[in-house]
Amino acid sequence: MQITVEDGSQISEEAIEELSKHADMIECECPARLMEILEKVRAFTKYSEQCIEKYPEDKATHKWLRSSSMNLDQLISTTLIQLARYEGFINEDNEIVERPSS
Repeated sequence: MQITVEDGSQISEEAIEELSKHADMIECECPARLMEILEKVRAFTKYSEQCIEKYPEDKATHKWLRSSSMNLDQLISTTLIQLARYEGFINEDNEIVERPSS
Protein backbone atom coordinates (compact mmCIF):
# COMPACT_ATOMS: atom_id res chain seq x y z
CA MET A 1 0.00 0.00 0.00
CA GLN A 2 1.40 3.38 -1.02
CA ILE A 3 0.89 6.38 1.23
CA THR A 4 0.74 9.69 -0.60
CA VAL A 5 1.54 13.07 0.91
CA GLU A 6 0.87 16.58 -0.31
CA ASP A 7 2.67 19.86 0.35
CA GLY A 8 0.53 22.47 2.06
CA SER A 9 -1.64 19.98 3.90
CA GLN A 10 -1.51 18.32 7.28
CA ILE A 11 0.38 15.05 7.16
CA SER A 12 -1.62 12.03 8.25
CA GLU A 13 -0.76 9.94 11.30
CA GLU A 14 -0.32 6.99 8.94
CA ALA A 15 2.28 8.91 6.89
CA ILE A 16 4.12 10.01 10.04
CA GLU A 17 4.25 6.39 11.17
CA GLU A 18 5.72 5.32 7.82
CA LEU A 19 8.25 8.17 7.76
CA SER A 20 9.33 7.35 11.31
CA LYS A 21 10.54 4.00 9.96
CA HIS A 22 13.09 5.96 7.91
CA ALA A 23 14.18 8.37 10.66
CA ASP A 24 17.12 6.28 11.83
CA MET A 25 18.59 6.28 8.31
CA ILE A 26 19.67 9.88 8.87
CA GLU A 27 22.50 10.46 11.31
CA CYS A 28 20.94 13.53 12.89
CA GLU A 29 17.70 13.56 14.86
CA CYS A 30 16.01 16.30 12.82
CA PRO A 31 13.15 14.15 11.42
CA ALA A 32 12.40 12.63 14.82
CA ARG A 33 12.45 16.04 16.49
CA LEU A 34 10.12 17.51 13.87
CA MET A 35 7.73 14.64 14.50
CA GLU A 36 7.89 15.32 18.25
CA ILE A 37 7.11 19.00 17.69
CA LEU A 38 4.22 18.08 15.41
CA GLU A 39 2.85 15.71 18.05
CA LYS A 40 2.93 18.52 20.64
CA VAL A 41 1.25 20.96 18.26
CA ARG A 42 -1.52 18.45 17.59
CA ALA A 43 -1.98 17.85 21.32
CA PHE A 44 -2.28 21.61 21.82
CA THR A 45 -4.85 21.83 19.02
CA LYS A 46 -6.99 19.20 20.76
CA TYR A 47 -6.56 20.99 24.08
CA SER A 48 -7.62 24.34 22.62
CA GLU A 49 -10.68 22.68 21.07
CA GLN A 50 -11.73 21.52 24.53
CA CYS A 51 -11.22 25.04 25.87
CA ILE A 52 -13.67 26.42 23.31
CA GLU A 53 -16.46 24.49 25.01
CA LYS A 54 -15.12 24.63 28.54
CA TYR A 55 -14.55 28.40 28.64
CA PRO A 56 -17.30 30.01 26.51
CA GLU A 57 -16.34 33.50 27.69
CA ASP A 58 -12.94 33.02 25.98
CA LYS A 59 -14.31 31.25 22.90
CA ALA A 60 -12.86 33.76 20.42
CA THR A 61 -9.39 33.50 21.95
CA HIS A 62 -9.42 29.72 21.89
CA LYS A 63 -10.71 29.61 18.31
CA TRP A 64 -7.83 31.88 17.33
CA LEU A 65 -5.35 29.67 19.21
CA ARG A 66 -6.75 26.54 17.53
CA SER A 67 -6.51 28.19 14.13
CA SER A 68 -2.92 29.28 14.79
CA SER A 69 -2.05 25.78 15.98
CA MET A 70 -3.52 24.28 12.82
CA ASN A 71 -1.39 26.68 10.76
CA LEU A 72 1.67 25.47 12.66
CA ASP A 73 0.64 21.88 11.95
CA GLN A 74 0.46 22.65 8.25
CA LEU A 75 3.87 24.38 8.26
CA ILE A 76 5.59 21.58 10.19
CA SER A 77 3.85 18.93 8.05
CA THR A 78 5.11 20.58 4.86
CA THR A 79 8.62 20.92 6.33
CA LEU A 80 8.63 17.24 7.28
CA ILE A 81 7.39 16.23 3.81
CA GLN A 82 10.02 18.37 2.09
CA LEU A 83 12.78 16.96 4.31
CA ALA A 84 11.64 13.41 3.57
CA ARG A 85 11.58 14.21 -0.15
CA TYR A 86 15.07 15.72 0.07
CA GLU A 87 16.34 12.58 1.82
CA GLY A 88 14.70 10.31 -0.78
CA PHE A 89 11.96 8.91 1.44
CA ILE A 90 9.22 10.37 -0.76
CA ASN A 91 9.32 9.86 -4.52
CA GLU A 92 8.35 12.19 -7.39
CA ASP A 93 4.75 10.90 -7.16
CA ASN A 94 4.58 12.07 -3.51
CA GLU A 95 4.49 8.48 -2.29
CA ILE A 96 6.45 7.30 0.72
CA VAL A 97 8.98 4.79 -0.56
CA GLU A 98 9.38 1.42 1.05
CA ARG A 99 12.38 1.17 3.33
CA PRO A 100 15.04 -1.14 1.92
CA SER A 101 15.21 -4.51 3.66
CA SER A 102 18.20 -5.02 5.92
